[in-house]
Amino acid sequence: MPRKYKPIVGGGYKKHSPDHIKNALSDIESGISLRKAAEKHGIHYSVLYRHVKRGPDIKHQGGQTALSFEEENLFVDRLKICSEWGYPIDSTTLRLLVKDFLDSRGKEVKRFKNNLPGRDFVVSFIRRHKDQLAVRMCQNIKRSRAGVTPETINSYFDELSNEIENVPPSNIINYDETNLTDDPGKRKIITRRGTKYPERIMNSSKASTSVMFAAAADGTILPPYVVYKALHLYQTWTEGGPKHARYNRTKSGWFDSFCFEDWVLTVAIPYLKKLDGKKFLIGDNLSSHLSLESVKLCQDNDIRFIFLPANSTHLTQPLDVAFFRPLKTTWRQILEEWKKGPGRNEATVPKDKFPLLLKKLCVSLKEKNVIAGFRKCGIVPLNRNNVLSMLPGTGIDQNQAMINLEESTNAVDKIFKELLQSLRQDQTPKPKKKRTKVKVQPGRSVTVDDFEEVDGENVTLHTSLHSDPSPCTSKQAKPMKINAKKNRKFLDSSSEDDCAYSVQDSDDDLILISSNSSDQDENTGISISQGDYMVVKIYGKTKTSFRYYVCKVSYLMDNGFVGTFLKRVPQTKKFTMTEEESFVSKNDVFRKLSSPVLNSGARFKDMLCFEDDLTDLTVY
Repeated sequence: MPRKYKPIVGGGYKKHSPDHIKNALSDIESGISLRKAAEKHGIHYSVLYRHVKRGPDIKHQGGQTALSFEEENLFVDRLKICSEWGYPIDSTTLRLLVKDFLDSRGKEVKRFKNNLPGRDFVVSFIRRHKDQLAVRMCQNIKRSRAGVTPETINSYFDELSNEIENVPPSNIINYDETNLTDDPGKRKIITRRGTKYPERIMNSSKASTSVMFAAAADGTILPPYVVYKALHLYQTWTEGGPKHARYNRTKSGWFDSFCFEDWVLTVAIPYLKKLDGKKFLIGDNLSSHLSLESVKLCQDNDIRFIFLPANSTHLTQPLDVAFFRPLKTTWRQILEEWKKGPGRNEATVPKDKFPLLLKKLCVSLKEKNVIAGFRKCGIVPLNRNNVLSMLPGTGIDQNQAMINLEESTNAVDKIFKELLQSLRQDQTPKPKKKRTKVKVQPGRSVTVDDFEEVDGENVTLHTSLHSDPSPCTSKQAKPMKINAKKNRKFLDSSSEDDCAYSVQDSDDDLILISSNSSDQDENTGISISQGDYMVVKIYGKTKTSFRYYVCKVSYLMDNGFVGTFLKRVPQTKKFTMTEEESFVSKNDVFRKLSSPVLNSGARFKDMLCFEDDLTDLTVY
């Protein structure tokens, strides 16, 4: 039998619609003979005879399906339930489920090998039920995102409705950062038939640039804020970009508290302070997107923060829902056009060319996407049902079977329940301690008083106030861990296990004090100043043993300093500087060393040597 049956044109076989046959059968039931009903409706006498004699047991026209009509409808219903609950079934799994169902019923289909349907079965099954089922490409979401419940959304909208009531759309801003990659992505091309690995010549890399976008509910798009991955910012990296765009740089290439404060000061406040009434900034509750200084700056201008529920930005954040996808599609087109032209020889997008490409991107942005995002997320106009409709149906309980089911229905439910139980087992993730979220009720605005309460719980907030908010002058000391494996060859082979020792972790955000100041440790009596060399204790993971290291004081802190560590050349008294930095507490300082002498010998050239007697210490 062909995969898709096509009737012979002019073969004389006519297919009647079910309604047409139903009307003819109604006339027969009213007393009209088969012959007269066949002549009246133009249906062959034998067709009506089979329908009258067999009734509901009549076979369907054409080839017969392996499953009955009722059984296929049961599979369709269960497939839709699995899709709504986030576990859609692929074609291979559907074939295996049909095999399990046939085996459980003791039914053998000769056209299937070992009762396992072929791929053509799935194609025909989808075609028969195309009004209810479709094959689509899916995207993966984390279990934490799938765990958003209607109770969470309702609680968020209860708070949100009280905050933004009677607030004009222009006063509601949604902000979020995204990255613009250097890869234009794959594209379908025309090539010679039989080519296994079609390729095109185009430079690309995994590099990306972070950009903060913000837009108001009335469609107004604020200037972008760019953050480069670099230690310094150059003027050529800021020329030719969008009007009023801002530029900054961080070591990681992502936003930190300093960048966010500068964005609030230079982009958000200049736009919102021109408006009357209350203003709101809606975004996620990442600690890197919020600080006490940001809240104070906004509170002075009658601007308040509103946080979205955790793990729900794919449902509640307008920029994620309707803005970023067309933006990324346009960016890939602009990037591909540039790489085919002026940038064909560039290994990556130079930072001095990025503003020009960003300007083309900003020109193509559409206000209707922003308005559609706020409407889909139920913010403007306020409608929580828009978000609740995107959650799985709450009226379906996959753990309970329907009442008064037949034997085939129970068999279908059983195999689907076993599949869902195997997928949902161990769904509850292990609790983890995180310090990246601010414990604030979603949908409720934030004030400075709320921050002080939160700071007393489990969240570390930035309490330093910057006198100069310029992105080019802000400095941040960020501690780094010493890589024990990297420095293993410099350690004494007779020592304990190397992996148990590492430089102590410290807070992500450090408050710098004057570089010329010095501090006196009350416990040890050792005076610490910037540039001093110290012997410090570095404890292992168990905190029961430690090792001695030599480090140079780089920055002084409230209760210690950030030191740059030295490594000792094995079996010598010589040391070399490294790039490893970490925070050292005052209590871990063991001894202060004199200024080192630079060795000028050929063997130990440019190495440091201390005049202090270190023979009684095992220094690494």
